[in-house]
Amino acid sequence: MRGNRMTRRTRRVAVWATSTFIASMLGLGTVPALAADGDTVVLAEDFSSGRLPSGWTSHLGTWQVKNGRLEGTSVNGQRARVTFGTSYENYRLEATANFLQVANDSRWLNVAADFHGAQDYGSVFVVRSNTKLSNGLEYAVSKAAGAAYASPVTAAAGVALNTNETHALSLEVRGTRATLSIDGVPYLSTKDMFRADGTLGLVVNNSTVAFDDIKVTRLAPEATPPGTPPGLHVSQNDTQATLTWSAPTDAGKTPAGTPATVTGYEVAIGTTEADPAGLAWSPAAGTAHTFTPSKAGVYKLWVRAVNSEGKVSEPASATASPGVPKIKGFNKAVSGGAWSAGHVQGIAIDQTNGYIYHSFTTLLVKTDLEGNVVGTVGGFTGHLGDLDFNEADGRVYGSLEYKAQKAFYIAVIDVDAIDRIGMAAQNSEIVKTVYLSEVVNDFTADMDGNGIFDGDIGNTPDHRYGSSGIDGVGFGPKFGTTGGKQYLTVAYGVYSNLNRTDNDHQVLLQYDTSDWAGYEKPLVEAAPHHSGPEQAPGKYFVRTGNTTYGVQNLEYDDFLRRWFMGVYAGAKPTFPNYTLFAVDAATRPVPGELVGNGGEQGLLIPLAEDGRTHEAGGVRGWVQKADVGMESLGDGLFYLARNGTRNGQQTSDLTLYRWTGDANAPFAAVNSESELYRAPVITSSAPAGGQVGKAYSHTFTASAFPKASFTVTAGKLPKGLTLDAASGMLSGKPVKPGKATFTVTATNEVAPAATQSAVIKIKPSRNDTKGNGKEGGKGSSHNR
Repeated sequence: MRGNRMTRRTRRVAVWATSTFIASMLGLGTVPALAADGDTVVLAEDFSSGRLPSGWTSHLGTWQVKNGRLEGTSVNGQRARVTFGTSYENYRLEATANFLQVANDSRWLNVAADFHGAQDYGSVFVVRSNTKLSNGLEYAVSKAAGAAYASPVTAAAGVALNTNETHALSLEVRGTRATLSIDGVPYLSTKDMFRADGTLGLVVNNSTVAFDDIKVTRLAPEATPPGTPPGLHVSQNDTQATLTWSAPTDAGKTPAGTPATVTGYEVAIGTTEADPAGLAWSPAAGTAHTFTPSKAGVYKLWVRAVNSEGKVSEPASATASPGVPKIKGFNKAVSGGAWSAGHVQGIAIDQTNGYIYHSFTTLLVKTDLEGNVVGTVGGFTGHLGDLDFNEADGRVYGSLEYKAQKAFYIAVIDVDAIDRIGMAAQNSEIVKTVYLSEVVNDFTADMDGNGIFDGDIGNTPDHRYGSSGIDGVGFGPKFGTTGGKQYLTVAYGVYSNLNRTDNDHQVLLQYDTSDWAGYEKPLVEAAPHHSGPEQAPGKYFVRTGNTTYGVQNLEYDDFLRRWFMGVYAGAKPTFPNYTLFAVDAATRPVPGELVGNGGEQGLLIPLAEDGRTHEAGGVRGWVQKADVGMESLGDGLFYLARNGTRNGQQTSDLTLYRWTGDANAPFAAVNSESELYRAPVITSSAPAGGQVGKAYSHTFTASAFPKASFTVTAGKLPKGLTLDAASGMLSGKPVKPGKATFTVTATNEVAPAATQSAVIKIKPSRNDTKGNGKEGGKGSSHNR
């Protein structure tokens, strides 16, 4: 598009002499004059003719020359407008303006920079009357006929254009860069002005404005600056912060229009509120620079590119906090920015490379650990939910719903490729998707057998288990184990329906994703694919009582060896309606009846034994917000996200917490790393019995920091079993039947130690039992 534009602009140069001669003949102003610096005045109009000049076109409102000035009048909200001249590639438009009458304060005039007057679209610069408010000046743009105007840039003027005061306006445009000045002082700039091959013009609204001394100067070509350096990344230690960046793809141009080259970079450091124009800039070697501030604090690190023409780019910045105390390398708070998208749904963290990923329903945002935005992926029209980072392949996995299309996917996102804002999710190699048939089958189940699927409706008997799709996702061990191979666990969404009894379980599916490469397809929303596993290898049920939309955030914590489920509170009065639940990883799923499901059987996992307890229903959990983002960081640390708004945009604000296990306050904000040190508290259940010759495994767990080690301090283990001190795993094959009584003690150099008494009954092997019976019979016969 820009290539075509430059071709048209170049052609204008070739016919300039002819066009300026015609302009003078048509009365568009004085004969063009060459300025000393090579600029050319192509229009100068003082309205001394007493009439609207030839070539000026009124499109709406009243435009008349009166008292040697051009007066434009708008009533009843009209966008009264007049157009003239040409919007050159590089030009300066000057005029004086006087608000003669206004319907009320903050009425406005527009200096139209690249405009189609008849259709009323293009780029305009707004000047409001009688105000110094922050939006007194605006760059406004409409990109097509009939499209609404948006104002991506606003600013305050240092002077109010009061009624019956004359002020000088100047708009200087160079390509897509533009600056609006009042009385010689620049107040508003944009580097992204929309070009529409239009004209110049003036617009007024609910006012009468007098314009005079209009001059258009075509500016000589000049060298252009390079683009802003992209790909900023910060790494830091106790005293220093290193900023790295990539070379800009646009190195700028020479006055002749040929490409310039980037010759170097300049860097600066300042407070987060500092204006980069007032900073001390110094050369940097290569595409990295290490800053050593004189004291600890939060700083902005700046970089700008310099090209062979001596032009500097717009600066780019990243936040760093060298010397500021961190907890195990993590900031106490991190912001994911503010975005025009849905509220935050989940977070994922790549600790090794230092990135945080935020799901904003229709947008994925990538930041570093300081909250500096690295890039975004947008264009989802479905529902992007919870996220988790897969350490095995370095990708982020997230739930992705398209209910109207009856399509539920796991989005597999190549996050290493995200390096700029505005990347596309659809039809790209960044986002692949895997279809989950098991979820679709339950979501679309016609439970009342009337032959009609009721769709995305909660108040219906349809949807098996009340399934509304999927939300929570997380990687962790297979249920019943605390280590080994990692499985992707996917949690159902569950409709809030108070009249059903079959929707009181959380439904969890576990998948082995190591063989998913053949299923992965690009996201094409116009043609949803059905490539994915036919069924889930594991399907499990946790009875919590009905919740509002099921498990929103699912997270496995390897330190505590448990799964956490953050939910929106349910509303059934027969349940406690907690907002956080947990199951211990070592707890083995057992077959049993799904209460309220008409005798249906399933693999049940009981809730962890701590937290609040609802005696009537046996439900245990906590009241804790963990429904929009929960990330385990190890050592009992977690980031919990909170959703909010800033200037009408959605935010994701992370706070660092430590696990306390307290029934009323399971998490506490961390202020010092010393707060993490805590004595062990046993969290494992009593070990089960075993059998001679059959492999046995049980894991003793304890909440502690540092991690606890486990030893037998009284009694003896069953013969054939050993206890691993580091992991707490009791394993082996019992070799002798009988009962073993012993005590396991968890210690971590923080007093007091924790103990768990255990009794394990070892049964004889089946072969031994059968063999003894047969031998006894033979022996009796032989003796006789």
